[in-house]
Amino acid sequence: MSGLSAENEQKLQQFKEVTNYNEEEEQDKVLRLLRVCNWKLDNACARYFDNDFPTLLDDEALSREIPEAAGRPPMDTPPPSEPQFHFDDRFLDLIPKLPRAVTISNKWKFQVGLIHSQDITRRGTISVLAPVVFVLMLFPRLLWVIGWGLDRILGSIFPNIFRFLGYREGPNDFPNQPRYLTKEELSENDVKKLIEDTLGEPSDLPIFKGEFNDAFTKAKAESRWLMCILIKSDSEPSKRFIKAYLNDQHFIDFINKYDVVLYIGDVCYPEAHEVGKTYHAYSLPFVNIIANVSPVGTTMPSMSIVSKYQSFDTDFKYSPEARRRLVRRLTRVVEKYEPQLIVQRTEKQEVHFARALREQQDSAYEESLIKDMKKQEEKKKQKLEEERKLEEERLQEELIERRTRLRKAAIARYVIEKYERDTSSWVRGEYTTIQLRNDKGQRVIRRFSKEDTTYDVFMFVECKQYLLDLTEQSGRSEKDIIEELSSDDFNGIDLDSFENEFRFDLILPMPRMRLTPNKGELIASVKELWPNGSLLIERTENDDYE
Repeated sequence: MSGLSAENEQKLQQFKEVTNYNEEEEQDKVLRLLRVCNWKLDNACARYFDNDFPTLLDDEALSREIPEAAGRPPMDTPPPSEPQFHFDDRFLDLIPKLPRAVTISNKWKFQVGLIHSQDITRRGTISVLAPVVFVLMLFPRLLWVIGWGLDRILGSIFPNIFRFLGYREGPNDFPNQPRYLTKEELSENDVKKLIEDTLGEPSDLPIFKGEFNDAFTKAKAESRWLMCILIKSDSEPSKRFIKAYLNDQHFIDFINKYDVVLYIGDVCYPEAHEVGKTYHAYSLPFVNIIANVSPVGTTMPSMSIVSKYQSFDTDFKYSPEARRRLVRRLTRVVEKYEPQLIVQRTEKQEVHFARALREQQDSAYEESLIKDMKKQEEKKKQKLEEERKLEEERLQEELIERRTRLRKAAIARYVIEKYERDTSSWVRGEYTTIQLRNDKGQRVIRRFSKEDTTYDVFMFVECKQYLLDLTEQSGRSEKDIIEELSSDDFNGIDLDSFENEFRFDLILPMPRMRLTPNKGELIASVKELWPNGSLLIERTENDDYE
């Protein structure tokens, strides 16, 4: 890649092999991450998998620190392609940051099947609290009232301290461990059913079906809000929360309006308990809302806890006014950061559309290539077919020409040998007289020797018709045509195996029968033609004489 040294290019390639990041979409972010991590692959890979990409401020600070430390411009920093946001280094630490939201560890899955003491949470606490309470009772009542007041004010911030001192203990507290761990108990974990059983009617809440990490990944991938609600199935405040909040139509409309991925977990089960530990839930019910946003919109977005609520320990919290107030607060928080998610979704849609368009273009290009290939194949087949037809036509023409020449040679030989022979000296009994008549009424009487065959009769008709046709076409006499045939050179033509295809039939009238041309059948053996006979000439359909 241009602008990088050989060593950094090698590190970039190693980073790609480890993370398998999307080079088209994340190349700039990865380069910035590597530069912020000073090209240390361990730190860069850890931050990549934690989605802890450096912000524009980090990049800006890095671009300033390197030249100052080295005394020369950085070699591997390409010129910025986007406008950089400049802040005074003295105020970098004052920029607010949202608490990071992370996926939970999978170690909760290893607790399945393990049986723990069910009463260890409260019994251990009470045994410790008893002497503490006794000691505190020795002090003036004012000190106890002050502690109680501090618990009301700071109890949500330092819950463990006030719980240790005995000020916090109740059904709202987050348990130290899950209650249900056996496979049979885990198979009964159905939050949707728990809510509907508590409400006594079907619920319209679009609760996510799956693990928390799946909901987290879905919200991040689709740039949507993730709301995590933790309840305790055996706690009365959680049941009141279900009836008051999860059945509130304003709350349901809020979830549907902003297309929130809603995860609800029961901390009596290992997975939801792990979620509570990860997100430091000290009181139940617990509600937090997570999104892939940044506090100021100019830094790199990350999955962050935008807001959380876990103080539902008073009756006022379950009043209609409190429910509407919570929905209004959630709406304000969502509307504040929703533009960032809209931008992310828009960018993802643009990338998706661009990818779809590219795939469509590639598909269209491939289809075009396939069509072109088919056209080329069709053209090739058509060309081969045309060449084949031309070759067949050429061979057919050669065959016709050859047969025409053979026919002409056969006619010329017959003319020379038998057509012009003198029959006046023949003695009766050595010949037969045959009358030949065509369809036009023309009649010819011809003597044939007893040694002639039926094939010779056909050849005579063939020669006679050939001479008549040439006479009509050229206007020359039959004698001139015979002389021309006699002068033609037909040497080298083998006529012994040639069988002329006659385009007429010779019919014996009484009884009517068709005479066949046979070089081995003598006329004397045909009693209808010996010592005399009559034949009708009937032309066939393919009567195209050359």
